[in-house]
Amino acid sequence: MASLQGVGGDRYDLIKDVVRIGRDSACDILVEDDPRVSRSHAELRLIDGQWTLMDLDSRNGTTVNNRRISRHPLRDGDRLQIGSTAFTYVAGLDANATEIGPPPREGSILLLSEREHQILRSVAQGLTDREIGDQLHISVSTVRSHLERMRDKTGLRRRSELTRLAIELGIDD
Repeated sequence: MASLQGVGGDRYDLIKDVVRIGRDSACDILVEDDPRVSRSHAELRLIDGQWTLMDLDSRNGTTVNNRRISRHPLRDGDRLQIGSTAFTYVAGLDANATEIGPPPREGSILLLSEREHQILRSVAQGLTDREIGDQLHISVSTVRSHLERMRDKTGLRRRSELTRLAIELGIDD
């Protein structure tokens, strides 16, 4: 049986042929704590034996492996982003036995802009949003926009997680 594995460890077995994801209580996978998720955001459909993810014209879009999609057939290990919420698709009958680690970062990091690298370095140095803006000569709201995009791309929500990422990448100097 296929499933979706949430970053927090939640697992959602795909037992119906159509699984709706969103903030609405009628959705099969309810993501109520993410304001970037639409009420009826995306849908998983079993088509000819293969799960396909479809964006339902959501405001903030849906991505698979950091690529925005409207419709995409899924493969084992694909990383789905619904709003700011990340899932990993696990195919096959032995979903329980599949070890799920943190989301892959290499592909995500290649998509960070130079400015996002600068902000990531500043976060790792412990600077506040205001201090980062002053240092880079941009507004606090622009800093926050970059941080939100970085969080979307990497799936990392906390500053401490972003700091650890900067250290792993060697850009924390």
